[in-house]
Amino acid sequence: MIRQHRYGRSALALEGAQGLAGLAVALGLLLTTRPAGPVIWVLAAAAGLFLVYFGRAVVRSLTRIELDERSIRAWGPLETVIPWDEMRSLRLNHYSTKSDRSGGWMQLDVRGARRSIRVDSSLNDFAALAAAAGREALRRGVPLDERTRLNLDALGIALHG
Repeated sequence: MIRQHRYGRSALALEGAQGLAGLAVALGLLLTTRPAGPVIWVLAAAAGLFLVYFGRAVVRSLTRIELDERSIRAWGPLETVIPWDEMRSLRLNHYSTKSDRSGGWMQLDVRGARRSIRVDSSLNDFAALAAAAGREALRRGVPLDERTRLNLDALGIALHG
C-alpha cells in the first residue's frame, strides 16, 4: 500500500508570499533609491536569499512524499528514493521558536547509503509519516538517538525496541 504526503497549501502559500514580498522590498529599494556601495551588497544579498526562499516553496509545492513497504520516495524536482533496507539513520529534530518550546516545527531526516530525504512538520499527516519511518528503523535495527525518541514521544508515537 502506497501512502502519499504533500505539504499543506496554506503553509506553502504563506512561504511563497513571504519570499515574493521580501524580494519585492529588496529589489524595490535597489531600483528606487541610490544606496551607498555596502548597502547595495546587503540589499542584493537579501534579494538573493528571498529568491531562494521563494524557490524552496515552489519546489516543496511540486513535491510529494510516498511510503510503501519497500522504500520512502520524494517525487518532484529533487527526486530521491531510499529503500528501507538501505536506511542508515533516522532523526527527528524539534526547532523551537519560543523559549518554553511551545512553538516551532519538527524536521524528519531519513538517511540512506548515499542520499537523504528531509521533511518538516508542515507536511500533511507528518506524524503518520514519522511513525512509519520510526517503525521501519526499529524493524531494521537502525539505532534512534535520545532526541529522536523524545520527539517521537512528543508526537504521541510509542516505539518499542
